Amino acid sequence: MDKETQIKFNFLEEAQGYLDQIESVLLTLNSDTCDPFGLDLVLRSAHSLKGGAGMMGFSYLSQVSHRIEDFFKILKVKNDPLLFTSEVESLLLKGVDALRDIVTFYRQETPIDNDFIENQINPIFKNLRQYLGDLEEDDENALFALEQSSGVELELFEEEVDRLLNQFEQQIFSLSGEELQQGLIVLCAELIVFSQMADIEPFTALSESIQAQILFMETDDLPNFAHQAVNIWKRSHSLVLRGSLDKIPTIFEPEIFNFDTSLNETNWDEIEGFNLDIETEFNLDDEYLTQLQQSESLSLKDVEIKIPQTILNNQNKKIIEPSLTKDNTSEQALQMVRIPVKQLTQFNTIFGKLILERNTINRQLEELKNFASLLRDRMIQLEESQQQLTKWYDRASIEGLITSSSQILTSAISNGSSNTILKESQTDNFDILEMDRYTDLHLISQEQIETIVQLKEVSTDIQLGLLDMQGVIGELNQTTTALQKNITRTQMTPFADVVKVFPRMMRDLSVQFKKQVKLNIKGEGTLIDRSILDKLNSPLNHLLRNAFDHGIESSDNRIAKGKSPQGNITIAAVNRANQTIITIEDDGDGIALQKIKNRLLQQGIPSSDIEKMSEAQILDYIFEPGFSTKDKVTELSGRGVGMDVVKTNLREIRGDIQVKTKEGIGTSFIINIPFSLSVLRVMLLERSGLVFAIPMNSIRELKSFNTWEINTIDNQDKTLWKGENIPVIKLEQHLIFNRPYKSNPLKGNPKIDRSTFVIVGDNDTLGGIYLDRVWGEQEVTVYPIQSPIPLTLGFNNSIILGDGRVIPLIDPSEMLQECLGNSASSIQVDNSVSKLTKIYHPAPFRNHILIVDDSINVRNYLALTLEKAGYQVEEAKDGREAVDKLFNGLSVKAVISDVEMPRLDGYGLLEEVKGKKEFHNLPIIMLTSRSNEKHRKVAFNLGASAYFSKPYNEQELLQKLELLITK
Repeated sequence: MDKETQIKFNFLEEAQGYLDQIESVLLTLNSDTCDPFGLDLVLRSAHSLKGGAGMMGFSYLSQVSHRIEDFFKILKVKNDPLLFTSEVESLLLKGVDALRDIVTFYRQETPIDNDFIENQINPIFKNLRQYLGDLEEDDENALFALEQSSGVELELFEEEVDRLLNQFEQQIFSLSGEELQQGLIVLCAELIVFSQMADIEPFTALSESIQAQILFMETDDLPNFAHQAVNIWKRSHSLVLRGSLDKIPTIFEPEIFNFDTSLNETNWDEIEGFNLDIETEFNLDDEYLTQLQQSESLSLKDVEIKIPQTILNNQNKKIIEPSLTKDNTSEQALQMVRIPVKQLTQFNTIFGKLILERNTINRQLEELKNFASLLRDRMIQLEESQQQLTKWYDRASIEGLITSSSQILTSAISNGSSNTILKESQTDNFDILEMDRYTDLHLISQEQIETIVQLKEVSTDIQLGLLDMQGVIGELNQTTTALQKNITRTQMTPFADVVKVFPRMMRDLSVQFKKQVKLNIKGEGTLIDRSILDKLNSPLNHLLRNAFDHGIESSDNRIAKGKSPQGNITIAAVNRANQTIITIEDDGDGIALQKIKNRLLQQGIPSSDIEKMSEAQILDYIFEPGFSTKDKVTELSGRGVGMDVVKTNLREIRGDIQVKTKEGIGTSFIINIPFSLSVLRVMLLERSGLVFAIPMNSIRELKSFNTWEINTIDNQDKTLWKGENIPVIKLEQHLIFNRPYKSNPLKGNPKIDRSTFVIVGDNDTLGGIYLDRVWGEQEVTVYPIQSPIPLTLGFNNSIILGDGRVIPLIDPSEMLQECLGNSASSIQVDNSVSKLTKIYHPAPFRNHILIVDDSINVRNYLALTLEKAGYQVEEAKDGREAVDKLFNGLSVKAVISDVEMPRLDGYGLLEEVKGKKEFHNLPIIMLTSRSNEKHRKVAFNLGASAYFSKPYNEQELLQKLELLITK
């Protein structure tokens, strides 16, 4: 499959996501409340589907998407909930189903005939037209005007927030302490709701910051605290009205209050062990608990309707009448808090940035300490030089090498200095032993001595300051380490929680089918990412049932083969690097490869093709939908569904699965799943100028290099480790770079600066890697490497050090597999460049073009078109990223941009870029599905050089681009 075809197929996958989004929103709409926000989401999805399909050449998909988009526009413009009847909803859902059919036809490369359009598509839109009518030009103009307006939610924020703050401010000093506390809590909740509706994140963060501090305030301090909070809220509200969201503070820092207990006197051990259990602190009646459970399913729309009405009805009352009393605050306990996985992921990302910034501080502190040490050494040298100069001066004075008094007097007379004459005449009566004589050289020397003393004092102050800073940073390191442990406990769960249901399942199967099977569980303490639990349960269930049915033989057959009558299935989990590896292994009959081959022959695959397949390729067919080697369908297997579910679910959590089998001995299924925790402890190593990192949990031992411990067997270095000969590899013999690699060693002193080797891997792939230096351990943030270029096995992630250096993070087991598998094909390279280098000069490109679009498949398709024409392509996922790249020095000949994008749209891109004098002559081509004349006019008024509507003519676009560049 060529690259262009692959991009088109990727878009069809993306199209399924658009259709899922449209369908999910349609199911939430009804004739009572036709949510305008939901319609906006539907319109964006339909619009993106229409434009992308037209660009990819899927004409039927683009046309039908366009037709259904028009009906969504009618609903949006008329804004009449009564139009959205059950009949209209059913017709729109049928339209979505028709789009799914079209996507399937394109994926299967099945031709779409006119009969399908006439019989399946047209009746749907004919009936919709009867209910909704046709889209008129006035509707398009009205929709364009709506897109430019600020939105109802922002107006609601402006009005309601102002009213709430004024109402609360009037009652601050009239409420009791407990009432004021409860009032603040309710006010925070209401302000958060309105700011979230208007999507004003800084205001939300500010309100959450105030909310988090309320419960820790003393009663006497609450009025002052509330007054300050209202003032900062009012100022932030004004900033919203002016559009200056970047100036809104996200953290509330009130004036310092007189707390009864100082920080130094606080018992932090007691606080750390304190467990606030809300369920015991508050006695909630059954009616309130029922409302709380129901609130989990409330949409933002529900809150929008209720909150303003509730407050309007209580304008003349106190803000809240507390229903919670101190008498019943310790009867129940809230043991769990539900947090969205997305929020945990964001928290993890922020913590990763914190670790990076902490490492940067540690690096800079080390550099400052080195500079201070260097300054101290220089001061010692300067002091020694001064002492030598003083000795020379004294000796020179005694030996008469310094200018005499008469010479000084003669010189002074010639220079007209009467003061010097007077001074010299007054000292003439004294002997040299009775009166010291001082020259300018002596004075300069004395000043230098004083300066050196002052510099030593400054150097000492710097040393003391660095010691204080080192102590503070040491505490920061301890805090972040403790925070990481807590984050890990929050985001991860023990493997035992995942597999706790399987022993009972295996027991029931054994009883039901009269087969003796024992389930062994290993690694129950291994931590598993909570976000994958739902997707992981079904694959493990299918694999265990498959091992029970397919793998383990009957007791009679096992006895006949010399095995114990009881079969064993082992499920084990281990964390390696930033992956979780789960293995399901049985000691059964194994997988008969010949049965799979026979099944493939029955499916029409030529025997010649089957014979060329590797064992792994043959085994991979068991995961195909409908594939089964069973002759008959049983309750447990034979349908060819279970293994397909395994592969599909694992793909959704970015996991993969491998199969290893030995006929008559057993089968192993090995699942690899990346977990979302981005902070990892690694060891920094170096070989042939390449600095890389290996996870600490992958390192078995670090050994000194002794030549007598290395043996060469079959052209492979090996060493004896724990009674086993394991291979030891040299990375420079296996890693080949496609561009010159320049060694860039780390600053500072390595922990070990001599030849060593590290033992890494697991039981299946155990080996060693030769090293030149060991730089020590670090806690780092892991960043996945996302590249369209295939990476060498073992290079999947990277880390960023405190100095900003990007270092590859190696999976040692994969690296060993790759290197040992390719050891026979090592490439000798030019040592004048680097042992890790192979020179490669790519063909030059004509011009550099920036593509801006929020759809990755549209970007890839357009990039492929431009690269075929000889252009070099840079990509940006939205207008904001494009502006940042251009303003940070990216040099391009032209820009091709979509109009509708998140963060900053195409019009915003034109405003910012064309607002800079240096970009006045930069051609910017708009490529969009918007063909309305008003959209075109706005684009040209903002400085667009050309305007193309999707689907576009490829040759016309290239010709126009060439013309603009040469012009």
